[in-house]
Amino acid sequence: MFLLGIWLYPAIITGVLLLAWSYYVTMRVAKETEQQATTEDTPIHEAIKDHPFLLNPIIVMYFIMNLFLGIIIFYYWATTSY
Repeated sequence: MFLLGIWLYPAIITGVLLLAWSYYVTMRVAKETEQQATTEDTPIHEAIKDHPFLLNPIIVMYFIMNLFLGIIIFYYWATTSY
């Protein structure tokens, strides 16, 4: 089966972190959008202006998964001897 070795628990932890971050950001943006729905032309929130990439769950997901894959690649590179 897939991921039944050493990477099962790190993969589960990474997946849970991705889900938690995505849920948090989605709820935060939805709450702010709901609060700003009273006006027709809403300005961009300061947090989004300051950190546009941190509030995008897709970009954060790519970053975390690339970090996880980098750790796996580094582990196998470091443990492989020629």
